Amino acid sequence: MEIILKRETSLGLESYEDLGFNSEEELELEISKLSKFRPEFDTNLK
Repeated sequence: MEIILKRETSLGLESYEDLGFNSEEELELEISKLSKFRPEFDTNLK
């Protein structure tokens, strides 16, 4: 019996390439851009 240790980051059934990204880092960069606060809401945080 052969045991294979495999580590993957799952995004569901699609690969990064299927989602239009070349790597996990590229996807995370785009997510961080989308999750930034908009300037008009920033005044409430200060």
